[in-house]
Amino acid sequence: MNGFEKFGVTHLSASSLNLVKNAPDVWMAQKLAKKRFSGSPAMTRGIAIEDAVVAAMATPATIDEAIDIGHKRFDKQYPIGDIKSTKERAMIEPSIRLSVEALAQYGKPDFEEKAGKFGQEKVSLSTHLNDGSVLEIIGYLDLVYPDHGLVIDLKTTGRMPSVMSPEHQLQRAIYSHAKGNQAVKFLYVTPKKFVFLEDGDPGAILAQAKVQIQRLNDFLLTVDSVEHALSIVPHNPDSFYWNGAEQTRAELFGT
Repeated sequence: MNGFEKFGVTHLSASSLNLVKNAPDVWMAQKLAKKRFSGSPAMTRGIAIEDAVVAAMATPATIDEAIDIGHKRFDKQYPIGDIKSTKERAMIEPSIRLSVEALAQYGKPDFEEKAGKFGQEKVSLSTHLNDGSVLEIIGYLDLVYPDHGLVIDLKTTGRMPSVMSPEHQLQRAIYSHAKGNQAVKFLYVTPKKFVFLEDGDPGAILAQAKVQIQRLNDFLLTVDSVEHALSIVPHNPDSFYWNGAEQTRAELFGT
């Protein structure tokens, strides 16, 4: 039994690996202590835009109908707007229009259609640990264009990056390795502009991630219990990851 199996962790993902790198205390709260964290207006805004873009590209919905879908998705979770949620909601319409404009050149993407809904394609790859066990790394693709040999991941943001973040480069590396015969680009969209980026060497990034996974496995094998892990993991009470989860943090770390 490897360290992940010991604590019921069946797989990892780019978001999980990024979280354990940036906030190991939060990762252990979620994955070992099984605590659920609420989302944020920014996260819901991204989901709302993605739902709307899929509707515009995969169904007969007009762009205005798609925008309405996006607004309804956001309003379902944040029906009364404070300053933060109002700002995020205002990004939805222009970001949808620019996303559809940017993607129009590629035509209609392939979607996995189940029960009348269009879902993301699941991909996975395996990493072999030093003890010979295998751990699955999974991901979900936003937009797949087989005719173009292309995968596009949609990222909506308030500030346009010039280079993909290390976190997004890891996500792209996983997708690139899983879809070895297709190019992978990330489409970044703000309310005012868009850009396609494809940064980083997937091979080098995945090699570094494998070292990180092995070190995490070794740590999990060393600790006796969830409580033991939480008692020795570095804890940052000021991390933004704890926003909205202050009670959970106090429960687990006592501060």
